[in-house]
Amino acid sequence: MMLVLAIVEIFSVILQRIFCDSTLKKKKIRRYTDYLVWGGYFAVFNGVTYVLTYLGDGTSNIWLNILLFVCIFFVTIRILYTDSVRTLMATTIFMYMSGMCAELLVYYGKEFLAWTDDAEVTLLCTVLSKIVWYLIIKFTSLIIKLNRKAELNLQDWLEVFIVPVCSIWILISVFITGTLENYFWGFIVVFMILLINVFTYYLYDKAKENMEKQMREEILKNQCEYYIRQNRESKEWWEELRKLRHNMKQHYILENTYLEKEDYEALKRYCSENLKFLDKKDFISNSGNLYIDSVVNYKADMAEKAGIKVTANTEVPQDAEMNAEDISICLGNLLDNAIEAVKELTEDRVIRLWITTDGNNIAISIKNRYKNALHKSGGTISDKQGRRQDAWNRSFDRQTDRGSICR
Repeated sequence: MMLVLAIVEIFSVILQRIFCDSTLKKKKIRRYTDYLVWGGYFAVFNGVTYVLTYLGDGTSNIWLNILLFVCIFFVTIRILYTDSVRTLMATTIFMYMSGMCAELLVYYGKEFLAWTDDAEVTLLCTVLSKIVWYLIIKFTSLIIKLNRKAELNLQDWLEVFIVPVCSIWILISVFITGTLENYFWGFIVVFMILLINVFTYYLYDKAKENMEKQMREEILKNQCEYYIRQNRESKEWWEELRKLRHNMKQHYILENTYLEKEDYEALKRYCSENLKFLDKKDFISNSGNLYIDSVVNYKADMAEKAGIKVTANTEVPQDAEMNAEDISICLGNLLDNAIEAVKELTEDRVIRLWITTDGNNIAISIKNRYKNALHKSGGTISDKQGRRQDAWNRSFDRQTDRGSICR
């Protein structure tokens, strides 16, 4: 029995660590230090509680337990996390209150089912209360992420509920069949169920982290292509301009010769040939902002190869601070959608782009014709004549709103 309770208490520490890691800002410490601090928290709290219970003739004072938990847990997270004292205290209070709520839910559930108070029921209720606590903590973590404007999907919500709820159902079924009466099999069942809950969380979290890492790598790859192309064309431009300046004397001599001979037609052709590269190297976007110009010019080159004309009016400060990842995804996807739509047209193959800023906000608007009439959906608007407008209608704060990404 003591071994099973020890496993349950270890599970309690793990779920507390899960909540703190997902909601608080961790200090830059080594992993073994993190494990050592949480292990110390487990040993100190349970050791002191056991000693006080032993000295109290098998009973414990609830107010003393509350004080012990608050003090030891607060010191633990104070060592590991950088958040304010107010935030850490709120986390400590939530952790204790959520644990009490879980125990009350299980207690009233036991009373409703009219289970008798024996060793098996006590063990079952202890394990069930921890799993319910785990469910409350995971649900609260998702609510906090939503408040921080994190992007969640259906799988995140299913992961929160499916494993804990199924675990509760399995435990009750095992209890009804009498398996918990056998100490060995009862220990195996409890250990495996708690292990599954922990490992499914970490495996899902690791899989999601790997997926996000792959997405970031793909975004960085696209950004590098934008920057490399922008840098290459800029170098070509300056090289040709350097050559023009270097040969300026020869150009003047030749032009003067044409003038002396009054061969104005030859002079005109010569000047036209020397100015062709200026028109050829004219960038669509020349705002001076590397993030905006690189994406717009890269996509404009793609459109030009497909026989599509792009006009751009980009008014973005050169030193504007913005998230390159968000700009790359949003602006790149909007232009990709517009190019894909215009490819189907036989006439009026033009894409019109406007980008403006207002304080900490940036607005992107793209207009183009489309083969078939569309309906309004998110940021896409069209009329019966097939005019399509892809717009970032909701401006975003460049420093804080990481969730505003057009897809």
